[in-house]
Amino acid sequence: MNKKFATILSFVVCLGIITPAYAAEDRLSVLNMDAEEVFTVNDIGDVSVKGVLLSNGASYWGSAPFVLGQDLGNRGIVITDKATSNPKNIYFGWNVGTTHDYAEIFALQEGVAYKNLILNPNGGYVGIRTTSPSYPLHMGSGAYCTAGGVWTNASSRKYKTDIKQLTADKALDALTQLKPVEFAYKVDKGEKHLGFIAEDAPALVATKDRKGMSSMDVVAVLTKVVQEQQRTVQEQRQIIAELSKRLAVVEKGVKIAKYQD
Repeated sequence: MNKKFATILSFVVCLGIITPAYAAEDRLSVLNMDAEEVFTVNDIGDVSVKGVLLSNGASYWGSAPFVLGQDLGNRGIVITDKATSNPKNIYFGWNVGTTHDYAEIFALQEGVAYKNLILNPNGGYVGIRTTSPSYPLHMGSGAYCTAGGVWTNASSRKYKTDIKQLTADKALDALTQLKPVEFAYKVDKGEKHLGFIAEDAPALVATKDRKGMSSMDVVAVLTKVVQEQQRTVQEQRQIIAELSKRLAVVEKGVKIAKYQD
């Protein structure tokens, strides 16, 4: 032991600030001014702290019992499986970089690959921006994923504003501009898909950043066009029915004229 540290330790022990414990349960105890244990280390190395634990230069933050300071360029909290090679670690904290811009939670087997991160593997729901999720994944916007795996968009009137009917002209114009394509995502080139390119899609169905599209927007366009086509078909049926009646009258008149001749 460092002589200077040993001297300081002996001094604080004499003052009664730190009391070495010789019983099996505690090997080191730190007392406050009221002689209450606030920090103990037992015989097997377990540490008990009464009050707030501040680490790596952190300061008090509200009533949080543990506050960790994370330096730029370093990781925050790491939980490891203690393997001697290629350990599996879980990382919690701010991103590593010259600034802390976002928080990270991920699992990694060092030198091998990223590992799966499972939320609520045995039950319970996950909420994002909601404290009362009712589905396996529930968004604060009202959208959710059902237990059967069906994604359901938030569509209640209470979530929406500036509601107005889509005109047939707008819908038809958007539909004629859509260009269906076959493609594969760069991250999975073996899986083929059908869809659209957001940059090439009409503004009516593309996101404002032109990087994505909502399937419900396309469904709304198709629905309006089909409805308009059905209306036209119905009108044409009525016209055909009326013309058929007139034709029948004409044909009847022709037959009568022939008979009279």
